[in-house]
Amino acid sequence: MRMIYKKYMFLSVFSAFCLLVLFSSSMIPATQAQGNNGTQAQGNNSTVDVQIDGKSYPITYNITGGEISNVTAMKENSTLLIDIATNDDGTLILELPRNIMDSKNPQNEDEDYILFADGIQTGADQIVTNNQVRTLSVDFDNGVEQIEIAGTRIVPEFGPLSALLLAVGVLGVLAITAKLTKFRMFRN
Repeated sequence: MRMIYKKYMFLSVFSAFCLLVLFSSSMIPATQAQGNNGTQAQGNNSTVDVQIDGKSYPITYNITGGEISNVTAMKENSTLLIDIATNDDGTLILELPRNIMDSKNPQNEDEDYILFADGIQTGADQIVTNNQVRTLSVDFDNGVEQIEIAGTRIVPEFGPLSALLLAVGVLGVLAITAKLTKFRMFRN
């Protein structure tokens, strides 16, 4: 009798641990993910790699009137911070792949990104919208140092480890429930 009780306690603690790890991994923000300073040119466009959870995601852009010095992804508030060095009024055209960052309402319809230039809210023209990418055109004044683009999600929201831990937790709870039900039936 004590052996069965210990087994159930172990399964309960293990399942609770798996669920705790699952929820804590999705709630603890990876505070900052930084893009590299080096850019690669592709015709008139350049590419900057943004590091999110150890993975590199390329973002294509074209800028006049300055250059991008750094891109930081803030997962906790689904925001891209783009540090720029300006030498004139200019325009930043940025291709945001939907698998990296998107802005949608609860009905899964496109929603405008919220943009700030040095903390002051500004607008952006949406040039291209399709299933893979949303291209924004942001005008900025000489002297602007940072452009912030806020969406509703930044990838990856839930990595493959979270799904695995959820599956293990659910299976553990099901196993415990099944065993307890059988155990109770034998007691009567």
